Amino acid sequence: MGNKEDVRMMRKTNMRIFPTYKKLAWDYLFFYTIDFLFLTQIKGINPSDVMLKSTFFAFFSMILQIPANIIVEFLGRKNSIILGNILGCLYMVIIMMSRSLFDLIIAEFFSSMAFSIKNVAEPSLLNESIPPSRYKSQIYSKLSSKGASGFYFIDAISKIVAGILFTVNAYLPILLSLFVLIIVTVLSIGFIEPVKKKKKGNAVLTYRVEMKNVKQGFAFVLKSERLKALILCAALIYALLQISLTYNVSLEENIGLSSVFIGVIAAMGGMISALASKYQNQFHNKFKNKSLITMAILLSISVIFAGIVGIGAKESIVLMVLVILAIFIYNFCWGMFHTSIDKYLRNFSNEKIDTKIFAAYNLFRNVFRMIGTLFASFLLDKMATTYCMIIIGILFTIIYILLGKYMKTRVGLKPEEYSKEERKYDELNQAKE
Repeated sequence: MGNKEDVRMMRKTNMRIFPTYKKLAWDYLFFYTIDFLFLTQIKGINPSDVMLKSTFFAFFSMILQIPANIIVEFLGRKNSIILGNILGCLYMVIIMMSRSLFDLIIAEFFSSMAFSIKNVAEPSLLNESIPPSRYKSQIYSKLSSKGASGFYFIDAISKIVAGILFTVNAYLPILLSLFVLIIVTVLSIGFIEPVKKKKKGNAVLTYRVEMKNVKQGFAFVLKSERLKALILCAALIYALLQISLTYNVSLEENIGLSSVFIGVIAAMGGMISALASKYQNQFHNKFKNKSLITMAILLSISVIFAGIVGIGAKESIVLMVLVILAIFIYNFCWGMFHTSIDKYLRNFSNEKIDTKIFAAYNLFRNVFRMIGTLFASFLLDKMATTYCMIIIGILFTIIYILLGKYMKTRVGLKPEEYSKEERKYDELNQAKE
């Protein structure tokens, strides 16, 4: 009875803390939008090099993904989250001291390690904190979207504040971001580890066991037609979202918007992301198994549109407004995608496989992010941002159309339409057995 009470307390505590934690910890507050301005205007780093730092983030995330998965299995989900947040604090300190691309590369190493660990540990902690039932996916989605929509709301306010503080002292927004990360680290201590470690022994033996588990998990993911299609689609959407994140700020700066106005636009975009996150269930119910492809096409077309109207936006208020509207479509896709994808990935999973699925997704999305941002940085060094966006948007639109055909028979089927192997780790199947 005591053990059942402990499990009940763990579930209650983690499910209560997680939405609040995610509101502050999902990503860096007071940082994005002004980071590009800080590094280019204050530190004097070339815009293409700032774009290139995202490529190094993706590269490090790719090579660190398996070690990160082992760290999560070795330290546990709670301790791994704490470690990830501490690494995030170190990232902010290095950013403030950076003066060259090499400094940014060192910073991105710490940031990539932080997110590689957190992106495996956080969704897994929530997944294992919710009791198995036919409604688990809905409960997961509700708790995750509650945290996401709260984050977008806070992030919207933080971007306005960051834009204003940037004009006072460029270091103030980053100091605030560091302060929030410290709070998040303290908050993460309140979680209770949902999966108690059963293995004991020396570190070498534990490492070998975990490596074997990781290999088996990755082998399952690579054999699953559903997961392969889902991860491929998600990774390609993520790549364009990350490319557009820098392109949008560069475009806003090029058409003559001030840091304060850029912050206001980012804040309004954050509110749109919050609404998208809140209504992602309705979006899914409307488009069903076409949800991911629909938001992908919407995203790529918005990038093309922003590039086209951005060409003359510096001399036309109407075109400038159209650029902002295109950026708002990007924000809608951002909020919809990041709230939905974890829910899709965790379907048919349990504690034995969920961390491997999230790790595989993080690995492949960073492969595509690295390739995408490297190409995007190359383009930005050769031509204006507007033309870069048109080329990137057209390229991804073609890819998404082809991907939609590939996914049609692999994703979004009814549970009984999947093979027994595909549902090997389904908690509900195991409960019945």
